[in-house]
Amino acid sequence: MGKLNIKQSVDVTIEASRAWEVVGPNFLNIADWGRGVEKSWVNESVSKQFENAPAGGRYCEVAGMGMLEEKILHYEDNTYEISWSAEGDKLPGFISNLQNALKVEAINETSCRIHSNLTADLGGIMGFFMGFLLKKNFSKLIKGFLNDWKTYAETGAVSETKQKELKRINY
Repeated sequence: MGKLNIKQSVDVTIEASRAWEVVGPNFLNIADWGRGVEKSWVNESVSKQFENAPAGGRYCEVAGMGMLEEKILHYEDNTYEISWSAEGDKLPGFISNLQNALKVEAINETSCRIHSNLTADLGGIMGFFMGFLLKKNFSKLIKGFLNDWKTYAETGAVSETKQKELKRINY
């Protein structure tokens, strides 16, 4: 069985607590700023397991992937860490245990580094042959996600990519 493990980070010119606010306390609102996510809402069937977490999980309607069910696996407000799993009917069968872990690390009082670590298990022949392509595609996705997060945290406005997406969805 193969493993997908994509780590990326980007520096943000804003204090760590404000960058954290976007993905931690406002976990449910990813559709407001994150590319590809057309709609997000609370999954009320998942109980909240972590103190200060906004919910136990969420649903996301994602372009090309349909509805994903995400469950918070770890949430630590003090250290600005969150991780969640994602499952969906349109995810290929050879991808399992899909997870994303995010962390905000303070650099100084006015800047921070945001980290993403996306992991998944890749099974069977398809997982073996599709591994390189999946890594390339997910790397591009995570880079865009981090850019959207950075833009939204620094400016309060969505990225150009998300702006175009919102116009397409709303018209």
